[in-house]
Amino acid sequence: MRETKVNIIFTTDIHGNFFPYDFRRGGWGKGSLQRVHAFVSQEVNRLPGSTILIDGGDLLQGSPAAYHLNFIRQGKGHRAADMLNYIGYDIGILGNHDIEMGKDVVSRFVRSCHFPILGANLIDESTGQCALEPYALLPRGGATIAVLGLITPAIPHWVPRSVWQGYHFEDIVTSAQRWVRHLRQHLHPDYIVLLLHSGMDDGIVTDDYRENAVREMVEQVSGIDLVLYGHDHCPHMEEITDPDGRDVICINPGSEAHSVAEITISFSTNGADTEARLCYIGKTGGQHAQDFARHFRHDFDDIQRWASQTVGTLLSPLDISDAYFGSSAYIDFIQQLQLQVSGADISFSAPLFFSAHINPGPLHISDLFNIYRFEDRLYTLRLTGREIKDYLEMSYALWTAQMASPDDHLLLLSPMKSNPKRVGFTNFIFNFDSAGGLVYDVDVRQPAGLKLQIHRLTDGRPFSLTETYTVAMTAYRANGGGELLTKGAGLSKETIAQRVVKCTPHDVRHYMMEHISKAGTVAPKPTSHWRFIPVDWAQAAAARDYDLLFKGKPS
Repeated sequence: MRETKVNIIFTTDIHGNFFPYDFRRGGWGKGSLQRVHAFVSQEVNRLPGSTILIDGGDLLQGSPAAYHLNFIRQGKGHRAADMLNYIGYDIGILGNHDIEMGKDVVSRFVRSCHFPILGANLIDESTGQCALEPYALLPRGGATIAVLGLITPAIPHWVPRSVWQGYHFEDIVTSAQRWVRHLRQHLHPDYIVLLLHSGMDDGIVTDDYRENAVREMVEQVSGIDLVLYGHDHCPHMEEITDPDGRDVICINPGSEAHSVAEITISFSTNGADTEARLCYIGKTGGQHAQDFARHFRHDFDDIQRWASQTVGTLLSPLDISDAYFGSSAYIDFIQQLQLQVSGADISFSAPLFFSAHINPGPLHISDLFNIYRFEDRLYTLRLTGREIKDYLEMSYALWTAQMASPDDHLLLLSPMKSNPKRVGFTNFIFNFDSAGGLVYDVDVRQPAGLKLQIHRLTDGRPFSLTETYTVAMTAYRANGGGELLTKGAGLSKETIAQRVVKCTPHDVRHYMMEHISKAGTVAPKPTSHWRFIPVDWAQAAAARDYDLLFKGKPS
């Protein structure tokens, strides 16, 4: 082979950050597809004919812009795909949040992309074959690059079955072994890129799946030359040794297109030499960025007009940080909405942002994305009192420490992975469920599994471990997400499916918008239906932990 260079530019987890404007907060922001276009254009001009542009999924969720293009501006095509086509993407893959948007949205998007969307482990149950293209072969300068795409198999545990019915997700290690072997034995590419929507490691592990499997995959699968991965939102680059003793570069540029990964592969008669780097593009601009802005100006204006519409008035502040220390206006507002929409006895809900503050005043559509993050539908399930208690015991065990003295931490804290100098939560905040509709105490002196004292329902009815109640929760939770129903309540996936009473046709944010529009004004207040005890221990510890987490005092 003659000497040649191939340049790969990789983005992932863009989450609706199409323009360098934060529609949630109403100000200019970092990164975006617009700035990806500017960076890519510079690199294409520098190395004409040698660039491959790849996206790792989770593009279609996470911002007012994404919601608008998915559900408000509907048509035969999808404008997010048009943006990728304009930039010149060669390969893409679906992420779990893309699939969560539903078959109609995903079909519009895939159909509109002028490049293959890969998914080797998404299997059509009617044919037993791949529902998407498993791989693509890309010739560049005399070399052939194979890109194999795989999606996290955890989707059935997060996303309603109605969304993925007719398909199943094969284990990604098993799928990678088969397809890499096929590529090497039958198609003989010069270089194999593994494109994954799955994180490095950790995450949720069950008997059925491993959420983040990059490390496990590279250590078990021979023949991979490069891994491009995402899903966990952690910018990272690492070399991992494969079964043949080769060091394989694994790179993740993080989320929202603040950075991209750039990989240069130099081919020669001696083989391929790979160099990789993470490139910050948060403020990249110039003529190419202006070209993108002009081309999609109508879309930007439409999104901004829609997101800035007033839906009502907020009379009292909402602060997410209060939710970690007891009954809070933020969580209780969501709990009351879920109880109202579902008609259930009890509601489960957790914080969806680490921190956010919404001031009193006019509430715009954009503000609702600061209150409620995901496009989650609302499920109602039948659970026994024992299952409800066990579910909540697991939640508070993920959330709170066991205090032996008033000087101990209330919360489970540890250095943040992304910034070890900062203190964060040991576990994921979106698994910190509290319950609406119940009156209860959480004894911080007790060990995991023995913290809760449930007294009654808020309507005055007694609470019994043997009675059955209806419980409202998000689709993510009702499909096993976070394992609070499986490990916590001890229910199998099959049993959970049998317990479903109903599912709403729209997402929670849709009903929030309806509620606020109808009411005109809302004044959320803590309902004070649960608390940490002993109160004096908890209050002192909360003040210290709040200061560590948020650099201030709890109100």
